[in-house]
Amino acid sequence: MRSAAAVALAILVASAPAPAQDKKKPDAAGVSFAKDVAPILKASCSKCHDAKNKKGSLDMTSYDTLKKGGKGGAAFTAGDPDKSAIVTAISGDKPDMPKKADPLKKDQVDLIAKWIKEGAKNN
Repeated sequence: MRSAAAVALAILVASAPAPAQDKKKPDAAGVSFAKDVAPILKASCSKCHDAKNKKGSLDMTSYDTLKKGGKGGAAFTAGDPDKSAIVTAISGDKPDMPKKADPLKKDQVDLIAKWIKEGAKNN
């Protein structure tokens, strides 16, 4: 026969809520251009790469203009961050871009690279 304490413990364990999901897990939908990538580009790149300035003929203010690229060609190669000019320009110990601002943080670079690896969708 079970003791009252054992029965009470079994009831508590069975009725306990499930553990909270890890909030650091990536969203099942993946990285969003609109929610994740565009805000980084707006904050770090749009002073020189907007519709008015277009340094290197590159406008980074929308998905379509980013996809179009500039003088150096396409800004990204969907599915391949290593062959994407934007990732190359913002990566490394001394990144080429942004020229007149602080470099992007590693997690920002990683997020942009992940978005490209996931297919660089306009989502």
